[in-house]
Amino acid sequence: MRSFLLIHGAWHGAWCWAPLREHLHAAGFAAHVIELPGDIQGRSLGDDAALAFGELAQIDGDVIVVGHSLAGLLAPFVASHPKVCGLVMVAALFPEFDVSAAQQRERNPQIYTERYRQAEVIRHDDGSTEVPSEQAVELMFNTCTPEVATWAAAQLRRQYWESFVEPSPVWAWPDMPILAIGCTQDQLTNTEPMIDAVAQISGATYVELDSDHSPMLSAPKLLAKLLVDFADRADLL
Repeated sequence: MRSFLLIHGAWHGAWCWAPLREHLHAAGFAAHVIELPGDIQGRSLGDDAALAFGELAQIDGDVIVVGHSLAGLLAPFVASHPKVCGLVMVAALFPEFDVSAAQQRERNPQIYTERYRQAEVIRHDDGSTEVPSEQAVELMFNTCTPEVATWAAAQLRRQYWESFVEPSPVWAWPDMPILAIGCTQDQLTNTEPMIDAVAQISGATYVELDSDHSPMLSAPKLLAKLLVDFADRADLL
């Protein structure tokens, strides 16, 4: 049986996958998570990849890597591991080879919504940021139930951005099926740049969910179905 490795994005933690993991477990799939210490200064993409590779070493069988949001910079690199048979990008940033995400933002600010670009994020002198709860609900949890949105916003933590200015270690997209999931009510990232990126990647498929930036919390059942259907594909070798 294939399993999943779920990698969270900025400000989040492994906690965000809990509702999705329940649905995946109910469908008979193991779902593993890692805790990326984004609130610790000085970490690189290599440091985060080491955590993912360490988790993969403990998993038996084939694994599908799922990267959310900022983890899109990391997930394609992690997918180079020999145990990985598929890659899923959820409302994710798509890396460009040897280019930092900061440079991508300068070239194409439309990766991010106007609402996010104007958001009142707390910016600390050390370069880290925090998202106030009200802003978090509007940007990332806008189709969650009020209870889930309030809870999720309260879990967010400070985020450092060294990996955002680091050139991407991804030199080629993995030779495997890739599923990109855009979210039509996403208030943080726009879907159009994701669609454009997918069109340039051999073996990649784009689908959409009618959800906010965090479908693992707002639409976990629908997201689980997409993941399970992907895991059942015959071309995942």
